[in-house]
Amino acid sequence: MFGVLMIVIVTAKTELAQALKLLLQPHGVATRIVHPNQAGAVASLYGPDVAGVIVDASMPNMHSEAWFDLLTNLGRRLLVIVLESEVSAVVRAQQTTLTWLDNPTADDVLVALDACGALGVGHRRMRRDSIPAFTPQMPLQMLHKHGALSVMVIDVSSFRKIAIEYGADAYQRVQDCFHHLVYELWGQSGCFRAHDQLCRRSAHGNQYYIFLENSRSPGAIPPPGSLEQLADRLVVRLQNSFWREIFAAPTKRMLPECIMFVPEIAIGFGTVINNPCVDSFELVDQLLDNTVESAKAQLRRSRERQRELMQTLIQTQGLLEPHYQAVFSLPKLTKDLVDEAHSTGSLRPLRHLLFGFESLVRARPHAIDALFQGAGLAHMEPRYLRPDVLFALSHNAKVGLELDQACLQQAVKNSKQLPGTLLLNILPRNLYNIGKLLHLFGDRESLMFEVSETEAINNFDIMLKVRENLDKMHMRIATDDFGRGHSGLEQIIKLKPDLIKLDRSLIQDLHKDKAKQDFVSGLVRAARISCSTILAEGVESWDEAALLQVMGIDLVQGFLLHKPQAAAMIEVDLDREQDADLGAVA
Repeated sequence: MFGVLMIVIVTAKTELAQALKLLLQPHGVATRIVHPNQAGAVASLYGPDVAGVIVDASMPNMHSEAWFDLLTNLGRRLLVIVLESEVSAVVRAQQTTLTWLDNPTADDVLVALDACGALGVGHRRMRRDSIPAFTPQMPLQMLHKHGALSVMVIDVSSFRKIAIEYGADAYQRVQDCFHHLVYELWGQSGCFRAHDQLCRRSAHGNQYYIFLENSRSPGAIPPPGSLEQLADRLVVRLQNSFWREIFAAPTKRMLPECIMFVPEIAIGFGTVINNPCVDSFELVDQLLDNTVESAKAQLRRSRERQRELMQTLIQTQGLLEPHYQAVFSLPKLTKDLVDEAHSTGSLRPLRHLLFGFESLVRARPHAIDALFQGAGLAHMEPRYLRPDVLFALSHNAKVGLELDQACLQQAVKNSKQLPGTLLLNILPRNLYNIGKLLHLFGDRESLMFEVSETEAINNFDIMLKVRENLDKMHMRIATDDFGRGHSGLEQIIKLKPDLIKLDRSLIQDLHKDKAKQDFVSGLVRAARISCSTILAEGVESWDEAALLQVMGIDLVQGFLLHKPQAAAMIEVDLDREQDADLGAVA
């Protein structure tokens, strides 16, 4: 039994009282039923063995304001549940130490007692299919029982941004997923324990409280630093649980498809010691305020660790590795050539159509694990560091330009023996300063810079000057992902790029979608205004490639022809001694 010696039920609803008494008996909770008209009804609330009361919202011969005042003060030291449906919201808001129930059944009251911490742990774990709203009765009971109280707050206010950007349905699915993940961690080693009380600050809010049950000696509190360590572990586990969901198979994914990045999670903590000279309600209220401030500090630490992680990936040799995907001329491509390349597992049947290679950065999970030695300091598992995640993390950590420069350097350094044009993704802000980055490229010839879609071109005057300088240095420029994001027709007309890449979303199942075909045909006609070469990326089937051929697309790239590989594997496959003429297509 959770510290409850006796619950007094003062109600005229005798059937409800009797049913509740029967439900409480298996949990070892003693009850005393009192009718409001019974002499001494009010006095029964103050018995020395009383630890909780369930009452009607009014008493005969007592003014309602006096009655609520009595219950409010009583609620500062006892569990008080009020059974009433006609009390105004204003009155309820003022009586914050009370738990209100409208026309409840006995089972409803039992659930409320559970949420307030009045029942055993086993019952709570079996019954909870949703996280209950916070009631001050729970921490007050625990504070009085132990003489001290420790609490953690999980703040996921970042979910609000999801509602704004993706709508209410996506927001609700993210919340449901979060609740599922929290319950998965409940009681696991190194997380909060099965005896701890979990609740939600409000019925629709994004702050959650974990009141830590003291299973050690009476009055003991967690050792210094232990709650901070627990908060850090919980952040890591929750974030990695979210990443697992993001990378899960579509049929098993709880998150909506639009969510591709883990929202920020902040966890704060605090402890308070009971002081009989200070109102217990005020002690709890101040404790919760302190935990919220602690969560803000923890979020700052988490962001700094993320920044340290990205800086380490950028500066440490061997943690990032470029892979390269081949780009081919499309007009003379045939299905027989594609089938031969597949059957031989080689690029050689297609070598006469080779235009060049695009560099795609990859993290090396084993090297990262070895560096951190399983310390979990990265706040995410290295296997989730795919390229889009890497760059999203780097932008959050304000080192996006530095990561971009590191990728450029690694791409050129490892591709010296690869034939044809080397396509390099680059952020506009780095391209503005290309003259300061020439040392990254050494003597590598035939470079083409793909203006990354991850940020907009905010200064076309500078970009046009850069365009002129690239021509003088015999370097070329491409726009990435035309038809999506920042890459629009205006950019094409102003920039006049050497190459335009059609976004993969436009290519996928193109042969099955007449509306998409009409749209792509329009984009191709628009792109021809700048007399640019057109490349279709993300081609995965011959049907897609054949239709693109008919549409007059110049170049093609995708898994149909080649999956990204390390440079050394490509060099062995091509056997460059036999391929002196490969640069002719470029």
